[in-house]
Amino acid sequence: MPVDTGYITLSRLAAMALASCALILFEISVTRILSVVLWYHWAFLSVSVAMIGVGAPGVWFALIEPKPHWKQALLTLAGVCLPISVAVVIAAGRLDRVQSVLLCMFSLLLPMLFLGATICLLLLEARGTAVSIMYGADLLGAFLGAMLVIPLMKLLPTPQLAAGTGWLALLAAWVVGFRGQPRWGSFWPFWSAAVLLSFAAIAWGEPFEVRHTKEKDESQRPPVYEAWTPTVRLTVFDQVLERFRTGFMWGRGARNDRREFMEQYWIDQDGSAGTPITRFNGDLQKVDFLLFDVTSVAYSLLQPKEVAIIGSGGGRDILTARLTGAERVDAVELHKEIIDIVSNRFAHISGDVYGLDGVRPVASEGRAYLTRSDTRYDLIQISMIDSWAATAAGAFALSENFLYTLEAYRLYWERLSNEGIVSTSRWARGTKSLELPRLILLIQAALRAEQLEDPNAHLAIVEGGPVGTVLMSKRPFSRQMLHRLREICLDRGFRLRYPASDASEESRAIGRLIEQGPSFLAGGALDLSPPTDDRPFFFQVLHALRHPKPALALDRGVNEHAVLALQILILVTVGVSAVMFLLPLWLTGRLRRHDGFWIGSGYFASIGLGFMLVELPWLHRFILYLGHPSFAATVVLASMLLGAGIGSSISARLGLARFRWLWLIVPAGIGAVNLALPVLFRTTLGLELHWRLVLSVALLAPLALPMGLFFPLGMIRFGAPNRAWFWAVNGAFSVLGSVASLALSMEFGFSAVGWVAVALYLLAGLLFSAHRV
Repeated sequence: MPVDTGYITLSRLAAMALASCALILFEISVTRILSVVLWYHWAFLSVSVAMIGVGAPGVWFALIEPKPHWKQALLTLAGVCLPISVAVVIAAGRLDRVQSVLLCMFSLLLPMLFLGATICLLLLEARGTAVSIMYGADLLGAFLGAMLVIPLMKLLPTPQLAAGTGWLALLAAWVVGFRGQPRWGSFWPFWSAAVLLSFAAIAWGEPFEVRHTKEKDESQRPPVYEAWTPTVRLTVFDQVLERFRTGFMWGRGARNDRREFMEQYWIDQDGSAGTPITRFNGDLQKVDFLLFDVTSVAYSLLQPKEVAIIGSGGGRDILTARLTGAERVDAVELHKEIIDIVSNRFAHISGDVYGLDGVRPVASEGRAYLTRSDTRYDLIQISMIDSWAATAAGAFALSENFLYTLEAYRLYWERLSNEGIVSTSRWARGTKSLELPRLILLIQAALRAEQLEDPNAHLAIVEGGPVGTVLMSKRPFSRQMLHRLREICLDRGFRLRYPASDASEESRAIGRLIEQGPSFLAGGALDLSPPTDDRPFFFQVLHALRHPKPALALDRGVNEHAVLALQILILVTVGVSAVMFLLPLWLTGRLRRHDGFWIGSGYFASIGLGFMLVELPWLHRFILYLGHPSFAATVVLASMLLGAGIGSSISARLGLARFRWLWLIVPAGIGAVNLALPVLFRTTLGLELHWRLVLSVALLAPLALPMGLFFPLGMIRFGAPNRAWFWAVNGAFSVLGSVASLALSMEFGFSAVGWVAVALYLLAGLLFSAHRV
């Protein structure tokens, strides 16, 4: 099929690529800002709002004839609004939760609409088969943004990066407008003023300084250090809460009588989850209060020699290990910046615990490291590992998700020595009290999977304060070990809940939970089933697709609120989409239905929904494989956008006739990858990172290439007169897919969502073949 290149100019292609690059850079960087200002689950707003902004203009342009000079105005307005929206999102932290969410949503929507309208206009102006090259420029520009976002996040503070995307929009306005456009001369002063104001605001910097996070007013207590990374915003404070002035403990034993002041600093992650830096001068006896924290009970029980600490943070668990005589400590910390903070910037406080004899700092995701390690540990410790930090991979793509799955605990079991123990601590009381029961059931399921004679004989559960520690022993707990454990509990003021040493209601409840399983709690209203790598949502116990009883949800903590937020977001997104997409139709009634209107609408709805049901679950799944959410976001997005961009660019040359059978590659490929991913992850997770990166790109990019054929060839096949409407339909169902993919994954698993995507691409291919031009 010959390509009509009469419309294609370098300036138009550059403008399309710059607009798409700006959009994806802004979308991903704002995800990080939302995670700091609001809770992590609201960071999903950026994806949904971006989809609305891109798709809705298609409806408008299906009803009114756009003017060529609108592109310069829209891009300039986007350049002005992008930094303003960042400043508004940061300021929203001062408001209550409902007001801040609504303000963030609508402030983000405006620049997204301007960018989306420009992309839609450039695409609509392409004649005939030239749409394939223009859409390819759209995808390749987004690919460039996906490739640049992580390196730029390492170089620049994230708010300044997000605000700076406005410069890309202004550059696109100049590129598309400077070549003798009749209205460009009169528009020049406005554009120049926008450039100057944008530079001045970012250079000033004050509007982009975070002073209010989701839990703290930092204007009253400013941090002594701040650093933005692709995964988290780290802040260091020179004091901890007053109640921890004698030494921070997660679960303080009742027999702790320390009164001496202990100097401590505090590292916050995204303004919420934190870790202390304990003052250490080399004398381990000065930190013996750590033994009165229930998270340390396994050290007193075993006095292990080989230890792996997953999530070593500020170093307090390293001190506990060395205090009890550990000879080798592998301190695994996801954020290398935290290791730098503790070992370098604040070494005068920490005593450089990562540099102590026998301590080996490892900057890695814990599970990926244990997969590569051939060491057999006497103790693997996982204490209170959570960040509540939405990453570049998405709002619910928490870096800690894959630490708490059935497959993870079977790996921990495999890495234990013959006498080894896995010690995991989670909240047992308060609004997060369901974490301990779910952890117990998860570990019990892992023990059963090992086909042990008596799985429960390998379990012990100890509580201290609001925290419970579950011990999973390679060997059954002997009478001597249990006697020693009871002595430790008596000496430190802990409570042995299983095997029960008392007849308290709490101990009996844990016993019944172990005997009866998930049905013991809430009669099935809660999802306490063991999380798996296919459904790694340990922290969410409410069903995503069921409406919970209000009292049940509101009595829980932030993670149950996250599920409610997702349900609300689905409703709000559908409502806003209806207003943006359908209200103009209802008000005007002027939409013309040309040949292929209905079958084409079904086709573009299928590929819009299907693409999101492929992309977003893969973003989550590859966190486990690549060991870091930022790598997953970069590799998955860049691979799919690169492949799809190349596919779109060559689609017109392949032609409609070849595509009548080529489309079968996509559903077959998605199905094959769906089946292959668990095997690939299991067999190659131990490879070096660069080989896993190569394998990921080699797997994803070739499959994305035929996926990129669907949109441009559909535009050609179903007719130019309907093009704006089809763009809108594709955008509307992409919005639905962006929220539905997560809810479906939480309820049914990533694999099930993948098979829905297979069905949608099959439907799209059949609709394409059924239409007769």
